[in-house]
Amino acid sequence: MYRGKLRGYIVSLVNFNTSYMSSGLFNQSLYTTSFNFTPNSQTSLASYNFTNFTNKLLNSLNNINLNYRTEAKSGVNKTLSTSSANSNKSETLEKADYNAKAGKRLADIAAKNTVGFTKQCATYVKRAIDNAGLGKYEYGDAYECANILKRNPNFKEISTAGLDLSTLPAGCVLVYDKGVSGYSSKYGHVEITLGNGQAASDGVTNNIRQGARVFAPVSDNRSYIA
Repeated sequence: MYRGKLRGYIVSLVNFNTSYMSSGLFNQSLYTTSFNFTPNSQTSLASYNFTNFTNKLLNSLNNINLNYRTEAKSGVNKTLSTSSANSNKSETLEKADYNAKAGKRLADIAAKNTVGFTKQCATYVKRAIDNAGLGKYEYGDAYECANILKRNPNFKEISTAGLDLSTLPAGCVLVYDKGVSGYSSKYGHVEITLGNGQAASDGVTNNIRQGARVFAPVSDNRSYIA
């Protein structure tokens, strides 16, 4: 036992505020209690060993805590990422609540304004959407209509798994990415289904091609402004 005035620190690892098993967060509080000592030749070795031991112990505990928090945070991020991906998943036409009235109006306008293919499919489709009161005209090439319609609450993208696009009802917007299904490798293509196996843009397509993303009209909100 040491005698005399001693000055140093002893570490007390106490106060585990949160249950490690229940919360998954290793939350410990470290307190120090001071006392006095006068080092001499007999106490110097013991003091060194004690200090060395406590430093290693503290480093180990801190590493355990840091690693566990990192893994826990990573798990949360993965969960959020998965949830986000699922929330953007396309629905079937039935679940999307297709609006037949809005669809027919859009298809009628698109069909009436065709002039023959002039490489201006996007212009005619976006103009038809504007004239039907389903979204203001926005600039962008044919393939960019996918992002435009994603932001438009009057449309919802539906799944095309096992779907013959020629059987779609009137007013669905088909967006082909660049180079898909033989369309322009620079601009892609966009058209509106007429409900009879045809689709209209600047011209009329008699044989609808597979490979498009499909946006069905689901609302008739004429006050929407992009």
